[in-house]
Amino acid sequence: MDKKYFFFDIDQTLGLGITQVVPPDAQACLDALQAAGHFVALATGRIQCDAAAFAQKHGIRSLVADGGNSLTVDGRILYMEGLPLAPVKALLHCLTDLGRPWAVVRDNTMDRYTPYADYPRRDRFNYMKTRVEPVAIDSLTTVYKVTYAREEEGEEAAPQFGLPHLPYIDHTYLVEPVDKGLGVERMMERLGADPRDAVVFGDGLNDIAMFRPPFFSIAMGNARPELKARADYVTDPVDQGGVANACRHFGWIR
Repeated sequence: MDKKYFFFDIDQTLGLGITQVVPPDAQACLDALQAAGHFVALATGRIQCDAAAFAQKHGIRSLVADGGNSLTVDGRILYMEGLPLAPVKALLHCLTDLGRPWAVVRDNTMDRYTPYADYPRRDRFNYMKTRVEPVAIDSLTTVYKVTYAREEEGEEAAPQFGLPHLPYIDHTYLVEPVDKGLGVERMMERLGADPRDAVVFGDGLNDIAMFRPPFFSIAMGNARPELKARADYVTDPVDQGGVANACRHFGWIR
């Protein structure tokens, strides 16, 4: 058997929507891949603690999390880096001046901290706990994620200071690392594995960075068109056996 190294996005790749519900056929595929001796890991933008909880629930021991900024192997964190502090602080000061509410994730928890009592948090898909308390911008030593209220029509957009921005729930922006490809590359190096043996699965724009040679890339049938255009193979949607069908197609499982 030629050992492969599989990296799966979570939402809408392994999980249905952002519910963290994995279809039985996808779970059976994960189990079969590992039983056959393949390496299985997550590749997600979620913070390490959240990704690790999902991984443990589904029998996965290793992960690239924080959009490529953290590596965990066999349940042990090898490293975890935050966003670059100088542009983050510049963004937060600018948002403060614009009166645009913001929140920061500053530790490896599901907590985000905001000085705004009315910070948006009503969306049912919000999985972070919002804690209202003073946040001294210039005293921040680590920031893993930033969320802030998007501009309304006719309002001035805040400069992005070179930070990756994604539209998010509650009419906010999410600022987080997005180079999963670098995380996969670092993981393969740590494992002493040939990058050409990496297989990556994804569906969204934050997966684009890992849809590149020498990795073999598989887009879900429900993936964004931009991702499908970069994929080596397009499988079925997540709710139609996409993960298992692709792995059977290439003979990685029976």
